[in-house]
Amino acid sequence: MPARGAFDPLDVPFALGFISLIDVHRAPLRFYFRLDGSKQVELFGIDCTRRYLDEAMPQDHARMAAASYSEVVERREPRCHTREVLFRRRMLGYEIVILPFSEDGETVDRLMTGIVPDRALE
Repeated sequence: MPARGAFDPLDVPFALGFISLIDVHRAPLRFYFRLDGSKQVELFGIDCTRRYLDEAMPQDHARMAAASYSEVVERREPRCHTREVLFRRRMLGYEIVILPFSEDGETVDRLMTGIVPDRALE
């Protein structure tokens, strides 16, 4: 796994608003949004920046996201999902990629997500 410093978001300026950086905290396992991309904030209507996932998002969505993030932490490999979910009484469709980062090469300590909304559902 690469260290977070190996990836410079400025190398993909077209994606900046679609990227979130999430710290992985343990004991218990929780996910803290260091930065929530502005396009993700627009899509969900919630800014998770400087908040824990389970405190920022509705419970059902937080459980789904935590399960996906936990799988990436456990397997130490990226995941991609295509989702259609009812979120705050409206259908949202999006693709999400979840990338693990590790400062020691073994333990996932940060995640980066990138979301592409499905324009057809808007």
